[in-house]
Amino acid sequence: MMKGGLRALAGTCALVLAASAASAQRRPTISLRADAFMMWVHSDTGLARTSLRGPGFGGEGRIGVNGLLFGLGLMQGQLKPGGVTGGGASHVDLVQGTVFVGGRLLPWLEMTAGPVVRAYVTDSTTERWVFWQARARVDAPIVVGQLASYLEVWRALASEVNLPTGAGRIQGGEAGVVFQPPQQRIWLRLSYRMDDALLGGPSGNETLEAITLSGGIVIP
Repeated sequence: MMKGGLRALAGTCALVLAASAASAQRRPTISLRADAFMMWVHSDTGLARTSLRGPGFGGEGRIGVNGLLFGLGLMQGQLKPGGVTGGGASHVDLVQGTVFVGGRLLPWLEMTAGPVVRAYVTDSTTERWVFWQARARVDAPIVVGQLASYLEVWRALASEVNLPTGAGRIQGGEAGVVFQPPQQRIWLRLSYRMDDALLGGPSGNETLEAITLSGGIVIP
């Protein structure tokens, strides 16, 4: 699964690079973002069902050069039980790191791809996910120059997890609104996201949901 996914990932990157190569020379831009979120994680292994929730924070930095995007992101939170059947941990620390490369194929369409590493850490165990993700984002203005909406979807092209059940399909999406005052470099965003992963069995799955308030700045 990893080999086939990596070939698909390479094809996605080649498409982005080809589109970016045709763009005119542009001045590099740097974008920084800070996130505060409330998160819910629901897991059903077939033997036990666990619901966790808690606050967290994160951030992302990216640089754009001649239509290409390079970036990395980090999110971290502490989850506590919201309802447990069949056992569960008192609290779980979530840490996720992301690296991506991509580009804007059209003024309203952005595509990126790269690895994601996510870990759920307790006092005794660590559940570790590693997956290669392809993402597509569509932007649509609500009030031109001030308020915009967006929809982003993603799917794992290859994945690994240190669970006995293994991992199946992993996909998700995010939708939100972005407010940027006229002629300003700062912006605010409110968004909702959901990740859904099959755990290899006929009924096992793990779902992550989050409501996020973000602020950012574009330099220059």
